[in-house]
Amino acid sequence: MTAADRIFSYFPLIMTAAAFIALGVFAAWTSVWTGLLLVFVIYLFPPMLLRIVFRWAPLKHGIACIDGRAFCPWLASHHIQAFYDALPYLESLLRVIPGFYSMWLRMWGSRVGYGVEWPVRMDVLDRNLMDIGNRVVFSRDVELAAHARQKLEGGGSRVLVRPVRIGSYAFLGARVRVGPGAVVPSNANVPALAVVDVNETFGAARRLHPEREEAEFALS
Repeated sequence: MTAADRIFSYFPLIMTAAAFIALGVFAAWTSVWTGLLLVFVIYLFPPMLLRIVFRWAPLKHGIACIDGRAFCPWLASHHIQAFYDALPYLESLLRVIPGFYSMWLRMWGSRVGYGVEWPVRMDVLDRNLMDIGNRVVFSRDVELAAHARQKLEGGGSRVLVRPVRIGSYAFLGARVRVGPGAVVPSNANVPALAVVDVNETFGAARRLHPEREEAEFALS
């Protein structure tokens, strides 16, 4: 593990401590400014940091090894977002307010159209790698993951990273899972419990990316 990877591995702990400190400051000196400080720490600082990291070390789509020999931008982004995976209600609060969650994903670097309907309960595992059209409807417990990890025989692991693309006016039923490189066309109706696997286009014959190595990754 590189020194940078080691630092980012502590980011969820640092975020937890910073959130408690900001909450304590707000409780002790309640004001608009301390309230804004709390919002900044919880919701604004992580996406801003991710943007800075990707300026320094751009995220490349495709297969990357996580072996500790070189800095892995995706792994850093994973640690930065882990705080919200541990406390999903923080994102659920944003989905209650129309437009707020779409705006928040745009801050991470995703492209999100207008009028998207988000359920209170769902998982977006790579907040910076979503490409979502207009008027898309998500049902409860949908999972969007722009990465898939795989353990290597000799030790260590590698990860496939590709954006998730959802076309305008698509409907995704309850507990649908969408993987990296997957495409849901515009106006598609994805039934409940369906899996749109790695590099797959929903409603079309299953296709694999030209790089055969990516065929080894799968959600199901």
